[in-house]
Amino acid sequence: MNELETRLGRWVEAGLISPETAADLRRFEAAHPQDGPARPRPLALVGEVVGYLGAVLTVSALAFLLSRTWTDLPTAARIALVAALVAITTTAGILAARTASAPAQRLASVLLVASVVLTGWLTWVIGHDAAGIDDEDIGRWVTGAATLAAAAVYLARRRGLTQITLLVALAWTVETFVEPWDDDPTGLALGLPWAVLGACWIALAITPLLTPREPALVTGGLLAYAGLAIAATGDTRGLMLGVGVAFAAWLIAVAVMRRELVLLIVPGAVALLGSVPQLIDHLVGDTLLTWVGVMVSGLALVAVAVWMVRDRQRREPDEAGAADDDIVLSP
Repeated sequence: MNELETRLGRWVEAGLISPETAADLRRFEAAHPQDGPARPRPLALVGEVVGYLGAVLTVSALAFLLSRTWTDLPTAARIALVAALVAITTTAGILAARTASAPAQRLASVLLVASVVLTGWLTWVIGHDAAGIDDEDIGRWVTGAATLAAAAVYLARRRGLTQITLLVALAWTVETFVEPWDDDPTGLALGLPWAVLGACWIALAITPLLTPREPALVTGGLLAYAGLAIAATGDTRGLMLGVGVAFAAWLIAVAVMRRELVLLIVPGAVALLGSVPQLIDHLVGDTLLTWVGVMVSGLALVAVAVWMVRDRQRREPDEAGAADDDIVLSP
């Protein structure tokens, strides 16, 4: 209540509220102490932990049992078993999502992500065991089904975990569709689609059509860099490493210029420290110069970090002062 008293006193002195209104607010807060910020109930936290433990035990026991009996089960029984697991996990996730507490919401996301994985397994059982689809094509069916399930879960629950699951499923799907291009696909053919997907993921987060924005910026940037790193082989190695350095510089520049995109500094730093030494080694082939490049990159990141911290410290007092002026000048 001390913070409330301080705020009420300031508001009365500034003429924002009358003493009578301040007294009414004190009485209301005293009569409704439970209306403060919601805190997770201990029982809900325990339930979340028990739920995770139960899931681990269930998966462990199921893996052991299936390893002993899977080959003896008829195809219909395999399909029914995996379909039942999908239904149970999805239902449990939906029921958990109907509870507003934070532990229940986290548990719901985990369960629904598990249902995405189980959907891929179900597709594999149906396609491989029942339909007889060959190994080259079954991967595309599995990843396609998992991606559709991940997209449905994400559209229903726009959370960080479900978003990351969708990106992983998309990247996996891209990989399965790229590999059949050639019996021995090049690094460029394997890596470039991931780089494009990661860049599109960042663009969707900036627009912002993709929410929450924070994990999308980090995962999209890391995926794009991973694609460029995979593509940096053979005759295109120097070109792709140069693109990686330019991409890292762009990420860092955007993170510095736009505060709402500051998390791009994470993939930017990773890409810079990963690409610069390799590019120097590729162009010069000198170990000493390579480590000089590492040192310069590190110093550049430290300089950027110091600038960002000082800029934030400089802006926060200005913003606080502007807010106080708004309070004082408000009618």
